[in-house]
Amino acid sequence: MGSTWSMTKRLGLVWIVAVLLLVLFAHGLRAEYLPIEALTASTWAVLLGMGAFLATRLARWGHARGAVVLLGVATLVACDVAVVVDSALIYDAAGYWTLNDGVGLPYSYAPLWYPASLLPSSVDVFGVDQTTITAGDVEWQTEHIAPVAVVLTIASAVFIASVVRALFGSRQARPELRPGEATP
Repeated sequence: MGSTWSMTKRLGLVWIVAVLLLVLFAHGLRAEYLPIEALTASTWAVLLGMGAFLATRLARWGHARGAVVLLGVATLVACDVAVVVDSALIYDAAGYWTLNDGVGLPYSYAPLWYPASLLPSSVDVFGVDQTTITAGDVEWQTEHIAPVAVVLTIASAVFIASVVRALFGSRQARPELRPGEATP
């Protein structure tokens, strides 16, 4: 219970910072985006937290490598889903932005928005041209998706590093006896 509570506190702190950085870097501190970015960061935190919780359980069962792989997959899924939620809230729910010529968001390529935003626009993503992924609006990707993706990627790395350190580093779930302590 203690390690789960500690992990939850760490994720909560990273969530607060992520919300503020999302609003700052993606929208220039405009207050109307705060609820949207709070929902985006909440989506990210819930998915990442579930992955970290499952990875913790997996590590305790003796599957350390599987736990690290699960943390990586949870990070990618959490960031990817959060980027899609963010765009859907800003474009479709709130109507703050529109793509070029009022084109709808290309939801059929939604799982590729996150990886595409971290790559140069000339690079294909899993064989799909980025112009297709962005419905021809590359500015949307660079001005909106990329800042959100970068912030969530960095926040994920900070959180995952703390989880991995807690799981495999100096902190152990059951510490050995210290020098000078008697065995029970």
